[in-house]
Amino acid sequence: MALPLLLLAGQAAAAEDAHGQEQVQQVIKLPLKLNKEPQAGAEHGASPAPKPAEAKPAAPAPGGAEAGKKPEPAKAEQKEPEKMAPSVPMASPPRDLSQPSPEVRAPGSRPRVAHRAKPKRHAKPEPAKAMGEAGQVKSVVGDILKANQTYIAKHSPGYLLKLGERAQPKATVVTCSSPGGQVGMAGGDADLFVISNMGNQLASSEGSIEYGVRNLRTPLLMFVSHTGCGAIKAAAGDYSNLGPAVQKELENIEIPKGIDATNGALININNQVEGAILKFSGEVEAGRLAVLGGYYDYNNDLKQGRGKLVITNINGETDPARIRELTRGGRYFHYAFMGH
Repeated sequence: MALPLLLLAGQAAAAEDAHGQEQVQQVIKLPLKLNKEPQAGAEHGASPAPKPAEAKPAAPAPGGAEAGKKPEPAKAEQKEPEKMAPSVPMASPPRDLSQPSPEVRAPGSRPRVAHRAKPKRHAKPEPAKAMGEAGQVKSVVGDILKANQTYIAKHSPGYLLKLGERAQPKATVVTCSSPGGQVGMAGGDADLFVISNMGNQLASSEGSIEYGVRNLRTPLLMFVSHTGCGAIKAAAGDYSNLGPAVQKELENIEIPKGIDATNGALININNQVEGAILKFSGEVEAGRLAVLGGYYDYNNDLKQGRGKLVITNINGETDPARIRELTRGGRYFHYAFMGH
């Protein structure tokens, strides 16, 4: 009897074990869908998140009260999804991110602008000098054109036509280049062949003077100086610091060093007249050329009137009384050195 009972008990236990294993196998076969990652990451090329591990049910205690029930699966521990690196590279920033945005400002304050590097400052030209030179040129050109219009208004078209056709001026005049030596010497009605140079010299413009005397056959050659002549002052002083060409012209002005400007100008006039008489001796001896010297006396040094053009030399005659006598009689072809 005992043996059959033991066999029955073993078969019952085996049947229970088989039944429990069947329950476990059925639980394991059920798929778990906890925390399944979406498929969006796969579209961007990122690897899918790993699936959570399936929880194994605990084995039921044999003979317990819960033996007839299916064990509940344990809840899997939830994990945060992995961060996926972007697949599209970021573009460079549109501005310098180290500077504040120009749109951001405190209430009531002025808009801030992005920092800009200051341009290098270059040395500016002297505005006063540059503008002065430009203004001077503009003024001079305007004056010249205005004087031309005034001259045109004073003369008829027929007169102007004759000026263009005339080739026979009445006098050759050598003036100083300074404005003080050219007053009333612009030509016009007097028909003058005017030559200007530094110190109203013969040597500096010998070719032009010869053309006026011998080719244009002007009967008068006149040298005109003026008060305060700069060339006379330079010739009477030290001009070694000037350019070679300027020094060459000043060397032709033979006046004593340290002499005052008025006496120096009068001596220079006499020297020019004497040199012209020697050069054009044929015209002088033939009585076809008168050589005169004049001085614009702006300071009234000669006591004949401020600003007056004073004749100071007539064919070598320099005595003031004798010159006044010859001038009143119109004897400009009188040559004292020839006994005429």
